[in-house]
Amino acid sequence: MIALSSAYKQALVAVEIDGKRAFRTLEANCKHSENLLPCLDEALEEIDSTIAQNDYYCVVIGPGSFTGLRIASALVKGLLAGQAQENVLQVTTFDLMAYSYIKNFQPKDNFVCVINGLSGYYFVCEYDKNGNKVGKEQMIEKTAFEMISLQKVSLAEENLEGAKITPSAEELLYLAKEKINEEKLVSAAEIVPLYLRKSQAEDSLAEKEKNSKI
Repeated sequence: MIALSSAYKQALVAVEIDGKRAFRTLEANCKHSENLLPCLDEALEEIDSTIAQNDYYCVVIGPGSFTGLRIASALVKGLLAGQAQENVLQVTTFDLMAYSYIKNFQPKDNFVCVINGLSGYYFVCEYDKNGNKVGKEQMIEKTAFEMISLQKVSLAEENLEGAKITPSAEELLYLAKEKINEEKLVSAAEIVPLYLRKSQAEDSLAEKEKNSKI
């Protein structure tokens, strides 16, 4: 299993092949587009393994940074170019956050994972105490965010209110191993980033088109 995340500022690389494991974390000041593949190569070298020996992939599809979401997805697509087998597990950033929160805080009630969507918007998803998703991922405005009564869980790097977590590469791997037999696997060509809002460029274009019709 090779598991990758570049959805937010801290990128994660986790590898487990033939019972040997290696983990890497790329901090916010690293250029993930340039360093994710070398980081993966380094992890594989540590356990004396190669890409060819790997069977399954896990990629965090978002929500998160528009650019970041494309990096890990593009890397997996490149590694599996021309291959049609369904051996890719897609997990959301919320799934990883919920897993990390449960492991470190042992909640007794439902909670809501929150990501700052910027410009007064927030991406949210509710989970029960066992990590089962309740409802769907959605984008809400600040007023609705402030009305949430359940425990809020956010990434430490965003410094939002509520419990703060920093998911690890180890947690990403263990989450992937739990879900590999529960979720539908897809081919590399079928990887779809989870965007809950349009990009700034798309918003600007829509606004220009709206104004041109006035």
